[in-house]
Amino acid sequence: MHIMACTGGMAELSQTRGDTVGYTFQRLNAEGQVITTAPQSLYFTVKHKFTDKEAVLQKKMDEMTMDEDGTWHFVLQSEDTESLDYGVYVYDIQVTDNDAVTTIAKGNLKLTGEATWAANEG
Repeated sequence: MHIMACTGGMAELSQTRGDTVGYTFQRLNAEGQVITTAPQSLYFTVKHKFTDKEAVLQKKMDEMTMDEDGTWHFVLQSEDTESLDYGVYVYDIQVTDNDAVTTIAKGNLKLTGEATWAANEG
């Protein structure tokens, strides 16, 4: 489980390609307090580079859950990354709230090697 507190900073993520990995994060206001209300929209988007138009994967707010304490949870399933190349990608978490669009986190997502692939299990 990877945990991030999001105020617009950079967070480096790393996971084995094809693994199922859960991520959690909290939205923080300018005073560093956790925001416990749901925004209008929320996206976790991964691309090869920030200037690309097409995402290689994306999780939307309806694919996430939020606890009462404002902690958001989402899972990258095995099938989300198993066909991607090993290497470093970029991601961001973007929120729309009160019609204002804000990137609350961004950074690199490194997909590392694996010895066991779905094709050679069994």
